[in-house]
Amino acid sequence: MKKQEMIELLTGVRSSKQNYYTELKTTVEELKKRNSQLELMNEVMRSFNMNMSVQEMLEKTLKRLGDIYPIKRVSLALFDGKELRLSYVSPEEALYLKKETPFPHKNSLYYEVFATGQERIYQKGDACEFFEKEAFQQLSLQSVFLFPLTSRGKIIGVLSLGGFSPFSYDANDQAFLLHLAGQIAVCVENARLYEEVFAGKQRWEETFRAVSDAILIISPNGTVLSKNDAAVSAWPLEDFEDIRPFIQEASRSANNPFEETVKSHKPHYAELRFQNKFYDCSCYPLFGEEAALHAVILYSKDVTEKRQMEAQLLHSGQLAAIGEMAAGVAHELNNPLTAIIGNTQLLLRRNDINEQIKPLLDDIDLCGKRCRTIIRSLLAFSRQEEFAFKPCSLNQAVTEALSLTRRQIEKQNIQLDIRLADSLPLINGNLQQLSQIAVNLLINAKDALEEVTDRKRKLIIETATDQQSAFLKVIDNGSGIDAAIANEIFHPFFTTKAASSGTGLGLPVSFGIAKSHGGRLFAESIQPHRTIVTLSIPLLNERL
Repeated sequence: MKKQEMIELLTGVRSSKQNYYTELKTTVEELKKRNSQLELMNEVMRSFNMNMSVQEMLEKTLKRLGDIYPIKRVSLALFDGKELRLSYVSPEEALYLKKETPFPHKNSLYYEVFATGQERIYQKGDACEFFEKEAFQQLSLQSVFLFPLTSRGKIIGVLSLGGFSPFSYDANDQAFLLHLAGQIAVCVENARLYEEVFAGKQRWEETFRAVSDAILIISPNGTVLSKNDAAVSAWPLEDFEDIRPFIQEASRSANNPFEETVKSHKPHYAELRFQNKFYDCSCYPLFGEEAALHAVILYSKDVTEKRQMEAQLLHSGQLAAIGEMAAGVAHELNNPLTAIIGNTQLLLRRNDINEQIKPLLDDIDLCGKRCRTIIRSLLAFSRQEEFAFKPCSLNQAVTEALSLTRRQIEKQNIQLDIRLADSLPLINGNLQQLSQIAVNLLINAKDALEEVTDRKRKLIIETATDQQSAFLKVIDNGSGIDAAIANEIFHPFFTTKAASSGTGLGLPVSFGIAKSHGGRLFAESIQPHRTIVTLSIPLLNERL
């Protein structure tokens, strides 16, 4: 042995160096371990985001923990308000108890940790009997560490770390794992809150889309921020398009509820008319920070059918009154008419009748019979309770309508051209209601021709058919329909006539009758002097 080596051996220098290097190596390994722990903690917090599930977080945590400790299984048991349940396991195949299994309040390591807030260690060979012991044995877990999950001072569950080989930890490891459990608890709580917010947002959006009435959220400058499915069909707007011109057009006969809400910061209501439809429209202010107006919620309900029904009911009430009056008039007139017609026929049968008087008697007889026909037609027309549908012909409806209106039309020096199609196919409908449409169309055409003085007045009524429908057309050479009001004429109470001449109910009621027959009623104005109003009703075979 060399002299230097003998001196180091005798003085213990070599031993000191070995101890120094051993301690240095241990310190370096400990520093590496602490650094890995810090990296793990940082990664758990950094990698967890609102799009990451709790299961994904557990998988990442297990992967990094396995680099520091012999941990091969991680699980979370969460408290749902009533029970502590097994909620997440990683890896997912390392499962013995089914997910959502509740832990009993007695003889359960998990529930003991949850109830006491103290960590618990299980090592293989533990003589105590507890609920999870069979699961640990079946999963070949030799060491299991259980830590409470504490968030904002409240225990929300239990974190379980399991390994297939026995291992222990010191005070530093204990502090780290407890801190890790706390960070995981915060992440779980955030995930829960996010899921609740997301579920609430999803429910709100689904409800928003499912509402059958139109709902729009509009910025104060008129930009459409959002709209539900019903609003897409009711309001032809793109996202972020300015709605103010559309509301201005729809509210030209009423207050503008949107502008009023923006100005006053209070809810406003108005009935709007847009694209041939009526809407009950309500606007509500939506406030942001510092009570500033953030947006306006516009809610609109289509009440077109309701308005048409109201108009038809009003018109039906008027017709019922006319019917009662007509019944009384008919009763009073039938007796004298019977006497007039009967006595006239008796005089006409005499052989000694004067030839100069006979034409006068013929005229009296003809006029009497005509009066009787008019009374019968008026009674049939006003008998509104009989709405049964049965096979009938549009030609017959026109004939009945002409019996009521022909005289009025001819008195105005209007040339009446009747073009009824031969062998017109039958339709399934109510003859009385169809006659009502024909009367309304003929009266409107007559009224439109009253002011014509620079040309011969003409009114054409014709019927026709194709393979699906029967048609009734009423054509006049009056002044036509102004394009500005072309979409208004079928709205209840809209009329261009003087207050003493029209109620604005004829065309809306006729429109409703046509719709109830599965048909259509529409008008077109052909310049310079031609208006065509067409009634289309499906043929009988098409409706069966």
